[in-house]
Amino acid sequence: MNVEPSDRSWFRAFHRGFLLEGYTLTLVRGLSPRTFLDRLGAAPQGDVTGFDAFVARDRDFQDDQEEWGDRMFVGAALVRGRDADWVLALEINGGIEIQTDSMERVTAGTRGVSHFRSPNAMSLFSWWEDGELRTRFEGPLHRDGSTPDELVDLMRHVGFDIEGGGCDVEDYIALAEELTGVQVTPDMLEHSAYSTGIVEIPTADWTSVVIDVTDAHGTRTYVELPHPTHEQRTHEQR
Repeated sequence: MNVEPSDRSWFRAFHRGFLLEGYTLTLVRGLSPRTFLDRLGAAPQGDVTGFDAFVARDRDFQDDQEEWGDRMFVGAALVRGRDADWVLALEINGGIEIQTDSMERVTAGTRGVSHFRSPNAMSLFSWWEDGELRTRFEGPLHRDGSTPDELVDLMRHVGFDIEGGGCDVEDYIALAEELTGVQVTPDMLEHSAYSTGIVEIPTADWTSVVIDVTDAHGTRTYVELPHPTHEQRTHEQR
């Protein structure tokens, strides 16, 4: 499946929208897949080639878990950006980046970006430099990190509605591409060789997610979302 550089709508159609049910996609500059997994502290689980094989291995892993959240399965592949090699890490649902301090270790001395969508429809974008969280947001109106406003012009450039607060997965993909020089494509996900590993997650760190936002009019939204169940983690539509 060939796509134009400006066409990112493929993500919604990829495997009939499979990843929209929940994914984490991370890019880190200059690391090999093995180094990435080592920095995560992942227990190696061997290599697989192709998206179908990766998903099958993830499904076997999930079937062996009694409760979702104690461990995460991740695959890492070497990809090429405009000026450097990057590691592309994929999780089905996942959430290693927001459940541990792993990105501090993984991005030491380099750059990383990650975008995430959960089965509860929560989504996040994160930009890291040398172990420091520079910008993180769900909607573009409310940003945190050490430099929460540094990406605003670039966000507008790629299509974010900053004032209206709207964004979608295509915006996340476009912003990640600008920050990394990596054009993620369906062929890349479909045919990459993934080195896989399992990351232990401290259960106490992930019982729920709290969204606490006050908008420009002073209206506060406070929602606590429980972590997904094993059933929510299981994709049956493929």
